[in-house]
Amino acid sequence: MDAKIAKVCTSFIDVPNKIAVAIYFSGCSIRCRGCQNKVLWDKNFGRDVTLDSLLEEIKQNELAEYLVFLGGEPTDQIDFLIELCRSVKNLKKALYTGREFEILPIDLIAEIDFIVCGPFREECFVEGRFPASTNQRIFRKENGLWSCQIY
Repeated sequence: MDAKIAKVCTSFIDVPNKIAVAIYFSGCSIRCRGCQNKVLWDKNFGRDVTLDSLLEEIKQNELAEYLVFLGGEPTDQIDFLIELCRSVKNLKKALYTGREFEILPIDLIAEIDFIVCGPFREECFVEGRFPASTNQRIFRKENGLWSCQIY
């Protein structure tokens, strides 16, 4: 199984107060006006990776507590995303998606611990706010139960 990935790097900001391996997926079918990563809309941007090669890359960061999926839109490559989540057992997982929590596949939600969801909306943007626009929500899973934070 292959995916198109734009970048893999260490992140200190995508999961608050945690070190993460950030995986930027290529391609976005949502295309929010005002998107900060428009270059990632192109599904051909980046490089092809196999699941095994990406797992090896993830292992290189021994300090990470989280694996975070960004884009583009990670759920546009849903089969690869779910398989990747199932293959990584030692890290918690976070997802940034323009899709709403309620429509995400149960197979994916079962594998994720932290979700920032909803499309970015320029008219809802607040400088310095997390997440960036007021329509976006944060979901956290603790002891198997989801809670929603709206700011």
